[in-house]
Amino acid sequence: MAPPVGQIRPGRYLAFFVAIVAVLYALVFATGDHKATPKLGIDLQGGTRVALTARTATGEAPSKESLALSREIIETRVNHTGVAGAEVVLDGNNIVITVPGENGERAKDLGQTAQLRFRPVIGAIPVGAQAQQQTPPADGSVQPSGTQPTSGAPAPPATSAPAGSGAPTSGAPQGRPAPALAQQQTTTPSAPPATSGAPATSAPAASAPAPAPATADTACGKYGALLADQKAKQSDVIAAAQKCRQDPKLAGSKGPDGADVPADQALQQAALATLDCDPTKKDPLVGNDDPKLPLAACDQDAGEKFILGPSFLEGTEISNAAASPDPTGVGYVVTLDFKSGGSKTWSEYTASHVNERAAFVLDTQVVSAPTIQGVITGATQITGGQGGFKQAEAQKLAQVLKFGSLPLSFEASEAETVSATLGLASLEAGLIAGGIGLLLVFLYCLVYYRLLGLQMILSLVLSAVVVYAFLVLLGRWIGFTLDLAGIAGFIVAIGITADSFVIFFERLKDEVREGRTFRSAVPRAWVRSRRTILSADAVSFLAAAVLYVLAVGQVRGFAFTLGMSTVLDLVVVFLVTHPLVALSAKSKFLSHPKYSGLGSVQRLAATQRAARVPAGTAAKEV
Repeated sequence: MAPPVGQIRPGRYLAFFVAIVAVLYALVFATGDHKATPKLGIDLQGGTRVALTARTATGEAPSKESLALSREIIETRVNHTGVAGAEVVLDGNNIVITVPGENGERAKDLGQTAQLRFRPVIGAIPVGAQAQQQTPPADGSVQPSGTQPTSGAPAPPATSAPAGSGAPTSGAPQGRPAPALAQQQTTTPSAPPATSGAPATSAPAASAPAPAPATADTACGKYGALLADQKAKQSDVIAAAQKCRQDPKLAGSKGPDGADVPADQALQQAALATLDCDPTKKDPLVGNDDPKLPLAACDQDAGEKFILGPSFLEGTEISNAAASPDPTGVGYVVTLDFKSGGSKTWSEYTASHVNERAAFVLDTQVVSAPTIQGVITGATQITGGQGGFKQAEAQKLAQVLKFGSLPLSFEASEAETVSATLGLASLEAGLIAGGIGLLLVFLYCLVYYRLLGLQMILSLVLSAVVVYAFLVLLGRWIGFTLDLAGIAGFIVAIGITADSFVIFFERLKDEVREGRTFRSAVPRAWVRSRRTILSADAVSFLAAAVLYVLAVGQVRGFAFTLGMSTVLDLVVVFLVTHPLVALSAKSKFLSHPKYSGLGSVQRLAATQRAARVPAGTAAKEV
């Protein structure tokens, strides 16, 4: 026979709760590393967190497919850094990279777009050039109009020779070592290399006209104004950069009659004038440049400015990339192996453009711009500018080229590095704050509710036991990490959990105040308070869910722990608190007014009953 409304069998509920706890901790110690240790965020254990925000040329939200692909590529890069425990997760339009420990500095470079393109060099000038050369240079260096070097003229600056050719390298501009473009194994020269008896002389200032200021009514003038406007929309800046720095007239072309149309040198000057080549500033064209159009770009070392032609080979044709010490000089080199199609294109291009410079452009920056001195049919080496690549630079470049370019452009919207010592201090501070909050709640419960307060404390402790098990398991199953924001969510949840108990106990007092005994008041109080508890927790959970959906970053951790604690609060109230109070009501000792905390309420109820008895009835009873 079913018990009356509100009446329960407390033993069954408590046994069910014990079974849940047993299953949870069996999973804790039987799965993963078999340790009851939650996964901590970097603000508690130390590490680096980088949030990369996707951006598009139109300013529209990126597609889910491109975000998912970007996350996979970045995760592949992270996994090959050798750092254990790193995570890459999607957070709206952001990709959040979390690297624990002290090796997280690499994470800040993992969002590099890594769009490598091979472009012909149309013209180049040193960054600090002020004067314009009016006459063609004597050494026949490449002009901005797209004209080819004079037949038989020495190679322009920054030359290179295929391995084994014995061709000397010419002087680099302003004393910078010449980057080398070399084939690792075999080379078939297609033209005689420069002779050692007639080394090439360079006139870097004459490679391209010095930049002239752009007026406000030109495309480059508008681009410069938008760059100076901190409130300008990113999409507008990108559009202006495309019109200024990728105008088709920057490079020579063929007219309708097949005649050569020279490049517009005024446009070249204006485009070069917009480049300040500051390596600390983000180029708005990163990830948004059109490979089919020319490009005004800077050297990675901020040494030269370039006018480049349309791309003739994409980095997607690279099959492998590796960093190694430069066998012929100082620093490191990056060795590229192409796929079959890319290898054929590269071989044909090097054969038909001997003594011309080709630029390796990574994310709109020229990594190297050597001169081709022969056909390259095997592996190709990229060297850096001044002094070559450092080991870390070469390894980073090889890594991003090896694992592919990102389909989207990203900028770091958040970068945080926390030392292990600071993380430990944060963890201790969070635990102290939580402990103080619990202690205050415990004191209030004992002073105001006495025995019922003890049951509330026991319920809170059991709730913490369940929450802890869930934290450990969620860290293993879905990668949930506990951070300071999550601890704040748990501290707030203490008040929500205690509030459920207060609703039940105050309803119980109301029933006793109306003249019912403790035992008869429990089921009625539970029935009437249950709906209020459910409604209050539903509102709290809805607020946490909305915050989780709309928020980003660490705020989502706060919302997640708050929502999870709210759900577990219902489990504890239904399976622990109500059964414990029902057991207390059946015990003569525990239900005694002196211990239950209901003595004053029962005395008030007796006084009210006495006041309601008619005077004549009282006289007859006497």
